[in-house]
Amino acid sequence: MRPAVPARRLLPSALLTALLAASLAGCSDSGEPASSRPSASPTARPTPPLLNGVRPGVEKKSALDGTWTAGSGSQRVALFLFRGAAALNSPGFCTGTVDATGRIKLSCANGSHDRIDGRAVLRSGKLVITWAGGPKDVLQRRAS
Repeated sequence: MRPAVPARRLLPSALLTALLAASLAGCSDSGEPASSRPSASPTARPTPPLLNGVRPGVEKKSALDGTWTAGSGSQRVALFLFRGAAALNSPGFCTGTVDATGRIKLSCANGSHDRIDGRAVLRSGKLVITWAGGPKDVLQRRAS
């Protein structure tokens, strides 16, 4: 039997996409009661929002997709990338996007600016991220 993984350490990609969409979608209430608004046709699929030139969660699969970690304790960094969506859950909690060139744009719940704009490249199986005006992270992919 596998030991339980604390929820804080692992964020499934579907949850990541849902959290990202919810945190970045904004308010769309028109003020009208739901019953008076026209309903969407059953075959219509909503278009995901375009953020930083990316449609998070629906972009093409990338070599950068995965769970990336480094360090431990207060020095721990955990980054999740999935088809254009990006989430950093340590340090702090930040959500945003990663584009096809490896540009990561995040917005952090605690207002931190250390890791909000970075460039990611794969080097020898590691993800190296240089954050504008912040640290440089060298992360390893976690096995799924």
